[in-house]
Formats: sequence, structure tokens, C-alpha cells
Amino acid sequence: MPEVMIPGLSSLVGQAAAEKTDSGIILLMSPPGGGKTLFCRKMITESLQNGSACIYINSSMTRKEYQNLFNNITDEKIERLKFLNPYLVASAKESDTSTSMNDPKLSATLQEIQNKIDGWSSSVTNANKGTTQESTSTQSDSPKYVIVLDSLTHMFTLFEEDKVLKFVNALSFLIRELEATALITMSGTQSSNGAILNKLSSIFDIVFEIEVQEDPENVKRKLKLVSIKGAGSKSATALFNIEEDGNLKFESEASSKSKLSICGLCKAPILEEPDYYLDMPFHHNHVKIYMKLAGAFGQARVSDVGPSGVIDAAFFFVDVVGLSDPALSVRRQIEKIEALNNLIGHCETFKKASDKRVLPTGDGMAIGFMSSPESPLQLGIELHQALKKYNTHTSKEDGSFLDVRIGLASGSVFIVNDVNSNQNIWGPGIIFARRVMDVGDGGHILLAGPLAESLLTLDDKYRSMINLLGDFQVKHGQIIKIYSAYSPNEFGNSAIPARFKS
Repeated sequence: MPEVMIPGLSSLVGQAAAEKTDSGIILLMSPPGGGKTLFCRKMITESLQNGSACIYINSSMTRKEYQNLFNNITDEKIERLKFLNPYLVASAKESDTSTSMNDPKLSATLQEIQNKIDGWSSSVTNANKGTTQESTSTQSDSPKYVIVLDSLTHMFTLFEEDKVLKFVNALSFLIRELEATALITMSGTQSSNGAILNKLSSIFDIVFEIEVQEDPENVKRKLKLVSIKGAGSKSATALFNIEEDGNLKFESEASSKSKLSICGLCKAPILEEPDYYLDMPFHHNHVKIYMKLAGAFGQARVSDVGPSGVIDAAFFFVDVVGLSDPALSVRRQIEKIEALNNLIGHCETFKKASDKRVLPTGDGMAIGFMSSPESPLQLGIELHQALKKYNTHTSKEDGSFLDVRIGLASGSVFIVNDVNSNQNIWGPGIIFARRVMDVGDGGHILLAGPLAESLLTLDDKYRSMINLLGDFQVKHGQIIKIYSAYSPNEFGNSAIPARFKS
């Protein structure tokens, strides 16, 4: 598989950790003159050198400026580089415009990206078909894709903010589906971009910031690692210079190679003072998770989780309200659980989702959807509609009436094998969904802030059904933003949860 080069990453986290980062979405922030575009060029040229196919999106650059920027690339490699200026892209026909994008030029840009990737994939497929069976095994698969958007700030000056946010969210789903690497740049700093970062923070795997210090003799530039998923948020830095030919030269990687500890659970570098358990270092928020997993599955199995066992997902957590009522017989409790399982099993979203994980929880279940952030809410809506029909034939008096509460969230989890070698999941994402659900009463569909905000920027239809409740303090003093999804007489519960009021 071709290798993607992320400039300066090995200077920040060490060569071994950098080599494991072969996909994801990177945000680079920089003040004017910090070198954002040259950073983009270095990432693209080195990725092309290593066999990747690249798409460069820049809304302020003409084709001549683009050609001058990449005049050092050979004709052979330039075939694997596509340049797009969204402002100059021919607008999509109104009938072809994505309803979730609602901007002809941005829709056309997204379609151009998809078309180019399809073309590259077809070229590889056709090339492989032309080889003999013996030589087929030596042919490369589809290339590793690198998508660079430089810069998001300029796009906000050309297009409406909500449409740009929808474009970025739609692009992020394409990037995840391709297992590609993407770089998005913004002008300014973390503090000046706070409002935008709050809306997009959930999509970024790595966040960089360039700091520029000017003195009478020269300009000093510093690449700062603000955060990396699975490795906390404390920064690491690496100095770099811009040479006369525009290349970026980072300080000796040998002298800056990370001496950071590697987390015993997620295997990512620890950018802060580690916690220790059984003489192994951990991120602060991974120690308790490791201890729980080790108790359930054994230390050997958990130690083999590794970075490939860490996934991001959107979670649906449901339980039956009042199931622990002592007035309910055990038989009635079992009937309720079986009814819930049956109703969920017949929901279209559940049946169609091929990439999901289901964990029974005794009085309900947790379901992780690996590929679609919309699936948990859609499942909640379908379940409520099914419950309305089911409850027309039940009675509250005899205890057969079925009422549930639902919590939705997104985040990271770890995949481990249980004693029967069946895959299981556990981690912050699923814990978060449980805590959100615990706030609700019967009929509530509550969403954690990051998932709700992602859906609100994804499609206008969610604005009429997802409503902000406010901040709520959960376990360990953590403050989370909670939203409620409802539509009168269709699904959800428009009342403020009792726990929220108190």
C-alpha cells in the first residue's frame, strides 16, 4: 500500500507512531505567512512520490498558480494529482444538486472528486485485468488517496457558512469510506477559530497549529500538535524552516524522536504525564477502561487490542423504563425485553446496517454503527413508531405497556475478543451514550452534543427535530451538552427530563 507522508508528524510523535497513521482527517491552522500552502505542497509531493493519488482543492488559486506551485512534479506523477477550485467548477444542474449540500458549485466539486476517484480506481482495475494470473499478485490495489483542502477560511468568503460546513461533513464521510488521508487548512489560531472548531471538531483526527515568531534576524516557525485522537490533547512541538525552494525542513528527527510512552490500551503515544497500572503507561482516561476490559476478557487479550482495535462509531443505547419495578413479575420483565428485541430486529435501519455491533445490557441494548452517524437517530425514530403500534394492544394496568428511553452519542471504542472469541466493544463512545440515556425519561431520544451538531450541519431536515436542552453535569463532574429529538405525535418526548429540571 502506498505511504502517505504527513510533514513533521514523526518529529512530534516518533517514527513508529507516525507510520501507523495512514488515514484520517488533519486540521492545520496557521497565521498569514505561516506556510500553510507550502505544507500542503510538501504533503502532496511526498505522497505522490510514494504512490498515492492526490486531490488538491484551493478556492483562491488559478490553474497557472497551481502549475507554478507543483512545477517540480514529473509528468508521470502529475497524472495522479487533480486540482479543483470550487469557485471555478461548473455548477451542477439544479436537478443534480444534493439536497443536503444546497449549493450547485459545492455539489459539483464533491461530484468531481468522486468522479476522479472512480476514474483512478477503474484505471487500476483495467490494468490488473490485462495482466496474467501469475503477475496479478504483484499489481497494486487502488492507490491510497490524499485529499487536501486549502483553505477553509477562504471558502467561507465565497460561500455561505452552513453550506461550507455541509460540504466539509459530506467530504469527511467520503474520506472515511475511502480510508483516505485528508488535510484541511484554516487561517488563524485555535482561539480565533473557536466557533467553527466547535462545529467540526468531531471530524478531525489530528489538529496542528503553526506558530510564527519573528525576530530581527529570521522568522522562526513551530509546528504544534494540538491534539491527536487517542492521545489526549497536550501539545508537542517541532521547529521547521522554509528553504529557498519552498521546501519545509524540520529539525533533526533523530534528536526530536519522541521519548513518549505508548499507551498500554490504544498503543498511541502519550503526550502528557502517563498513569501507570501493572508497570504499564496509560492515558488518564484509558486506565479504568483497561482494568474493566482486563477483568472481563483477560490481560493478554486486551493487550493485543492495538490501534486497529480502536474505532469510531455512533451509538444507540436503549433500556426499558420501569423494568426493575418489584410489582412486575419476572415473566413480565422477560416479555418486555423480548418485545423490545423483536421490535428493534424488525426496524429497517437495523436490518440494513451491515457494519454494526450489538451488546445486550440486560434491560436493553447498545448498538454501535460504524459507518453512518444518522443510523442511531433513524433507528430511534423507527422504534418509536413501532412502539406506538405495539402499545395499542397493551395496557399500563397489567404491566404489558412498553416504554423506553434512548441515548445517542458518538466516540471511540475498543474491539476485543471475549472468552468465546466473539468480538465485543467497550470504551468512551458507548459509555457516553449510556450517560446521555440515563438523563432521559420514558419516550425521550436524547443526543450528545457532538453527534447532534454533526447531524445539524449534515442535513436541514434535522433542524426541525433536534432541539438543544442545554448543559448537564454527569458522572465525575463532566459537563455535556444534550439535545432532544422529537416531533409531536410521531416520535420523541418534548418534555424537559425530570433529572434535567433538578
